[in-house]
Amino acid sequence: MSQKVAQSLRQRRNAQLGADLIIPVLAAGFTLYYLISSSNLVWEARANGTVVGVVLLALIAVQVARIVLRLRNGTGSLGFGDLGRWTSAQGQRLALIGVLILFIVTIPWLGTTLGLFLVMLAAMWILGLREPATLFAVAGGVAAAVFLVFIMLLGARFPPGPVERFLVPLLGGGV
Repeated sequence: MSQKVAQSLRQRRNAQLGADLIIPVLAAGFTLYYLISSSNLVWEARANGTVVGVVLLALIAVQVARIVLRLRNGTGSLGFGDLGRWTSAQGQRLALIGVLILFIVTIPWLGTTLGLFLVMLAAMWILGLREPATLFAVAGGVAAAVFLVFIMLLGARFPPGPVERFLVPLLGGGV
């Protein structure tokens, strides 16, 4: 057995799997938040999100089962490996988590459209995009698409903010 193969087997046997659970746990939390907060919406508005959420929860269950099997076989641990080591990618991850938490906390005041626009701007900025035209075009396009499709066409009752309170009555809808 070559030294590289032996080293690869040793690394695989000592895999630190705790970090592999962070995103699934956050995704499960966000999915459950969506499912609970959208429970008062009309079924048409929550149907797609529910299907996506259930599929996501099933994939999370598969990931957790995979990790549990590796733990039972003794080929990994719940350690976090180099996750605690500070890198620029770590800073970006933490900043994105902070922006998403801020988005969730402020959406009742900012509304869906303005909140989504601001979170898109911040996320792209954090990830290194600095071209103002691209930043505003992508964030504005996503926010406008969500506003037009979900709020105006489907009549989804997403949290209203200043944009929805101003534009929806002008366009013939009610907030």
